[in-house]
Amino acid sequence: MTAEVQALWAAAGQTPEVRLRTAAEWDPVRLGVHPAPGPDGTVDLPLTEYLTRPHDTTLRQRLARMAAANQAALVLLVGRSASGKTRALYEAVIAVLPDWPVLFPADAEELTAWIEAADIDPRTVLWLNETQRFLDGAAGERAARALGRLLDQVTPLAVVGTMWPEHMRRLTNRQKGLEGAPHTLALLTRPHAMITVPDTLAGDPAAIASAAARDPRVAVAVRAAGSGQRVLQHLTVGPELVRRWEMGPDQWFTAPEHAVLTAATEARRLGHAGAVPARMLMEAAAGFMDSAARATAGKEWFPAAIGALTTTEGGPAPLIAERHEPGVGEPDSYRPDDYLEQHIRRVRAQLAPPAAFWSGARWARTADDAYALGRAAEQRRRYGSAVPLYEQAVEQGHSQARAALAVLRATTEGQATAEETAATDPVAWAALAVTREAEGDGPASYDAYRRAAESGDSWAWAAMARIREAEGDPVAADAVAARAATAGEPLAWRTLGRMRAVQGAVAAEAFEQAARAGDGWGDMGLAQVAERSGDLAAAVAHATRAAGKEVGAAWAALVRLYWALGDHASALEAATSGADAGHPEGWSLLARLRNAAGDRAGAAAAHREAAGLGVGAAWRELALLAESDGDRVAAEEAAAQAARTGDPEAWTALAEAREEMGDEAGAAHAAAEAARAGDVDAWIMLARARENAGDRRGAELAADLAAERGATDAWSALSRIRERAGDRDGSRRAVLRAAALGASDAWTALGRVREELGDIPAAERAYVHGCKAGDVEAYAALGALYLEQGRTHEACAAYRSAVDAGLPDAWEGLLSAMAAQAPRATSAQTVGRLRTTGLPAEK
Repeated sequence: MTAEVQALWAAAGQTPEVRLRTAAEWDPVRLGVHPAPGPDGTVDLPLTEYLTRPHDTTLRQRLARMAAANQAALVLLVGRSASGKTRALYEAVIAVLPDWPVLFPADAEELTAWIEAADIDPRTVLWLNETQRFLDGAAGERAARALGRLLDQVTPLAVVGTMWPEHMRRLTNRQKGLEGAPHTLALLTRPHAMITVPDTLAGDPAAIASAAARDPRVAVAVRAAGSGQRVLQHLTVGPELVRRWEMGPDQWFTAPEHAVLTAATEARRLGHAGAVPARMLMEAAAGFMDSAARATAGKEWFPAAIGALTTTEGGPAPLIAERHEPGVGEPDSYRPDDYLEQHIRRVRAQLAPPAAFWSGARWARTADDAYALGRAAEQRRRYGSAVPLYEQAVEQGHSQARAALAVLRATTEGQATAEETAATDPVAWAALAVTREAEGDGPASYDAYRRAAESGDSWAWAAMARIREAEGDPVAADAVAARAATAGEPLAWRTLGRMRAVQGAVAAEAFEQAARAGDGWGDMGLAQVAERSGDLAAAVAHATRAAGKEVGAAWAALVRLYWALGDHASALEAATSGADAGHPEGWSLLARLRNAAGDRAGAAAAHREAAGLGVGAAWRELALLAESDGDRVAAEEAAAQAARTGDPEAWTALAEAREEMGDEAGAAHAAAEAARAGDVDAWIMLARARENAGDRRGAELAADLAAERGATDAWSALSRIRERAGDRDGSRRAVLRAAALGASDAWTALGRVREELGDIPAAERAYVHGCKAGDVEAYAALGALYLEQGRTHEACAAYRSAVDAGLPDAWEGLLSAMAAQAPRATSAQTVGRLRTTGLPAEK
């Protein structure tokens, strides 16, 4: 309720009753559920009958455990477009949490505001459909940090969302976490947060046939899907929209309509997180029309195209209108249908957009969007397009943009301009320092680290000390560390201590300086030095001081040290004290020490203590311990308890152990339980193990079961195993099955195996298949193969596609292929120029 509405109620002397809606009270379309249009194109029909699949059981069990145990849980359904993710969430929340209100924030800013205002109560469902919208960019990083706190503070609470696999891969890329999104990375890599959803409706044929008999929409979708089992996509008319777009301009869609759809998808593919602003779309779309279309489109071409694309006549609209400006009014932004978007992303993955697109990108909505588009331009070596986008992001206050701009200008305009760009930004100076160090320019990198430290980057001091130490000047390194400690940064001393580890007393002096500056990890360094020298009593004293300075790892170190001294009572006391301080890992270590000493009963007891304190791996260890003792009942009870706490990996570990012992039935049972609990890797493991054991039928059954749960890796793995075994026919059948299930990288992986085996023609064929499947890595592999064979023109073409796809390593490959072409003098001159200017944006 807005402040204005509240004021009106107050003026009337009344207090409005605010009642939040449950899932059943929300319009499912508003929550993101795709409607299934009728045969006549009507879209305001009830939802089709819901047919459950294996992931539904996993999802509902996880939500039920969360509610029963008074916990907070993050559950993300990950799968391709139109695979039924949102509908599965909707049905699960209605079934398991029917009376919990569902909160649906509009974006990252609103989500963060709600959390910071403490507006989210226990027994609430926080609905984050298309979760990447809430986690992209700086606003997304703030939202991720707030979400992490919320999950730690409010119970019971269900945070549910959906995401495409490519978004999950992008957001969980470790490099992204290092670049400034650690909270997003930590949130998405929480244990057991992800459930994979297949994009097929494999299941009980009788149930599907029965539903088709009751609902003509299902019947039409089943007939259209054929043997591919992609019924869900046909229920949303996704394939029909793809067919219409694939016809090209001036067919189903006019040239302006086709261009607008393509431009909207390109904007999203290249980093624009939300709906695309109309001004950006209008300017960018011009680049996707030929000269005749631009000349004959008419003055009102854009509103006409928008009107046609956003109408629901004939089924769901290919373009969805939104409003992001304050207040109520006309739409100002647009995003494509997600199934169509995913298809266009795939078929254009190796293509760079035209110059008009980069020009239109200046109308990006936020600083995050401008920065992301600038990164996309730089990754595709369109330096001239990247610079103005980075400049725009800098002007709008993006925290990483100045650093990116400075590093780019070091390439395009030289170090002086780069330093001028860095100004007093510590992030920019640190980025310049890292780049210079990677290039081997020690003095310049040291100077940049110094500037970063002077500007406030605490980590730069450690880098400066490391460089001086590596140069063989310990006196200068000590001087840097001393200055850093005076500035309140003891990390430099600790860094020197680690570098001098083999020097014993010298290392201890550095760690002692860190400890004197209040760094508990300095005390831990002293403990390690003492332990290596055999002085365990001194190591205990140092580790005790570290624990007193709240270094959590110190408690496990004390468990290990006391055990080595033979003081098992003190080891037990350290494990207990560590747990009391919030660090229960010492119990797991104690369990392993007891097990190694032959005390299996004591090990089990310690694992139970760890499990009771929330150590995720403890139940798994108990299960394996019981299994090795031959107590199958106890093993499965422990695995089941692990699953009840949200950890399916105990069942997976049992499956692996039983497969190694030749217990195929027991392994299959454990794998099925693991999959039911959310870990399909058990089926993939079984498929590999059974193929290696010669059980082809069992391997393919396991691979099919993995595919039913959304994982295609098993079939891809089978193709590679068979290829190495010389079974070319079996390999081909497996890779075709993997590709049919959507594993676009299966052919590329097989090509690498063929290349390792020396079958270059077969590797080339596999890479070509990979390119056709939309795997951009295949272009780079093909480029390298061609370059080795001296086929430089073909190598240039392949590498150019890889560069246009944004693959970082492809750039040097392209330049090498160009340099290898004749005449060499001309090529060398061209290569030198391109290293500085990058590639021009296509007209």
